[in-house]
Amino acid sequence: MDQDTLLDLVAELTEVDRDSITMESSLEDLEWDSLCNISLIAAVDEETGKTLSGDDLKACTTVADLFALAS
Repeated sequence: MDQDTLLDLVAELTEVDRDSITMESSLEDLEWDSLCNISLIAAVDEETGKTLSGDDLKACTTVADLFALAS
């Protein structure tokens, strides 16, 4: 998954304007929740074949952290 795809997905899941999200954006500030985690897990699996777990995502605090897992 490339950065633009991930940023678009994060914007969609959090219902935040895409232009206001960067790789340094805090997941807490974006109000990232467990539903976002589940949706991200499904999207990454579909696009890349990688299987992420909830435990993987617990340590993530920024969009860059998500990208590190998803790429």
